[in-house]
Amino acid sequence: MSPDEHRVSEAAERDELLSTLLELQKNMETTVLPQVVEPLLKTPLTIQQLKVLLILVTEVDENTVQGLATLLDVSLATMSGILDRLSNHGMVQRSSDVHDQRVRRINATADGRAAIRSLMLAQSTMDVGPLGRLTTDELRALAVGMSAYLREAAVQVQGEPRAEE
Repeated sequence: MSPDEHRVSEAAERDELLSTLLELQKNMETTVLPQVVEPLLKTPLTIQQLKVLLILVTEVDENTVQGLATLLDVSLATMSGILDRLSNHGMVQRSSDVHDQRVRRINATADGRAAIRSLMLAQSTMDVGPLGRLTTDELRALAVGMSAYLREAAVQVQGEPRAEE
């Protein structure tokens, strides 16, 4: 087989593998959907409250009522109400800005972070049951593949250019 034929063959195999993996991902999502949805259905929080809590948990910057209202395109009164309800659930806390006492900083509490973490963990599509039935070789291959995928996903999230093959 010539080098050109080898490259074409490898490219075709790569395309087929990518297609297969994307189809497997869809099938996995469908299979585990009930597990993922259950915690969302049981949460006492509204979608707007979840959005605010997600922002507070995932963003490094300390947020203000004004900043959150602008980010979610709601009025200050609406945001204040959302934060009041989250505060009543023990999910957020308000504190005065150290430089300007008029500004209120909003942070997720440990309970707020735990609530988001439990919702995100429900999205985990891996379960020890099915994993326990895989052979050692299958587990090894899955670990290598998932590590590579996670590495590239982290690069994409950080916005770094991906190294071409």
